[in-house]
Amino acid sequence: MSDLKAFYDGFSQAVQSLAPNAYPKELAPDNAHRFAIYRNNVHRGLCDALPAAYPTVEKLVGDAFFRELARQFVSTETSRPGSLALYGDGFADFIAEHEAVASLPYLADIARLERARLEALNAKDCEPLSASHLTGYEDVLGAMQLHAHSACRLVVSDHPVLSIWNAQNLSDTPKNIIAQGETVLFTRPHMDVKMQLLTRGQAAFCAAIFNNDCDVETACDIALATDHAFDVTRGFADLLVCGAFDARFITDTGVRHD
Repeated sequence: MSDLKAFYDGFSQAVQSLAPNAYPKELAPDNAHRFAIYRNNVHRGLCDALPAAYPTVEKLVGDAFFRELARQFVSTETSRPGSLALYGDGFADFIAEHEAVASLPYLADIARLERARLEALNAKDCEPLSASHLTGYEDVLGAMQLHAHSACRLVVSDHPVLSIWNAQNLSDTPKNIIAQGETVLFTRPHMDVKMQLLTRGQAAFCAAIFNNDCDVETACDIALATDHAFDVTRGFADLLVCGAFDARFITDTGVRHD
């Protein structure tokens, strides 16, 4: 078993290497040229997967520059999923630390936006919470603990990321973008990914529920402290309609609704 592990580890390291002569030491030298073809195909496939996952980032920097970013990312990352459909986790952090794109401070968050969209699209399915699930629980709604739907993602940015994304992808979107932070909610009602710009109150409410495990009443208090104009009833209803929550919840007495 240890010999097999050593072979797989050596094979993996050789595949990730950019050295033209790299090949596993367990492999016969006369097969090195065949391995080189295989390694080049792997690298090409990974580089091709990135523009498919981050098309707006590619539009913003241009094809040639994006290809170079992709090549550098592929040569440095080590965490790879089993499917190319979800390849590229960590690309946003890679961009954030890259000196060549320092003049585009929003670019990393655009990558995070596109990553969230990709994850929402490929997330497992579960039943979204609806108003009918809450029938009979109205008196204890404030003490409930809700959870994000499996396809729900929240992207918080100091930059107008959704406005930039829309300007690049929707022809009828105004190009005069206001330089302000935006929080974007991704949901997948009816298996169709939706992006929704949240108000400051909605963003605070969602962050309290999704990230801090707050009950509904506490989340509402946080939202109102952030935005005094936050409409609790309408804001919560909007989130229900768009499928932001998992249908499973916990009441104040510890009763689980599955």
